[in-house]
Amino acid sequence: MRVRSLALVVAAVASVPLLTGPASAAPVDMNAPYARAAARVAADGSLLATKKVSSSARLNGRAAGYYCVQVSDPTVDLRDAAVLATVNNYRAMITALPNSNCNGLTRTITIVTSNFNNDAVDVPFTVAVL
Repeated sequence: MRVRSLALVVAAVASVPLLTGPASAAPVDMNAPYARAAARVAADGSLLATKKVSSSARLNGRAAGYYCVQVSDPTVDLRDAAVLATVNNYRAMITALPNSNCNGLTRTITIVTSNFNNDAVDVPFTVAVL
């Protein structure tokens, strides 16, 4: 009986990570030697790779296609920066609005992604501040 109870306890403890789901991996460092800040962002808004970007998230209150990317370096002035954005492996359009007040945060870039019918869609993208 004792061996059976011990086996049940071990099985229960071993299954805890499976019940809680996989942990999201921290973003990796992005190799962008000529950019002052850059990020590769998944369709759900999570950061995949970064350089001087502290966060990325979906814009509050929007169903799809609107993201906020926050630059972490206070010396990067988005008012005078060239901001480039591109969608990753999708046929979609993208717009980047630097120095926006996105989700109540400062030093942010609002990203809007849409399909060719001008419907907002979630797609992965890369943004760079030169």
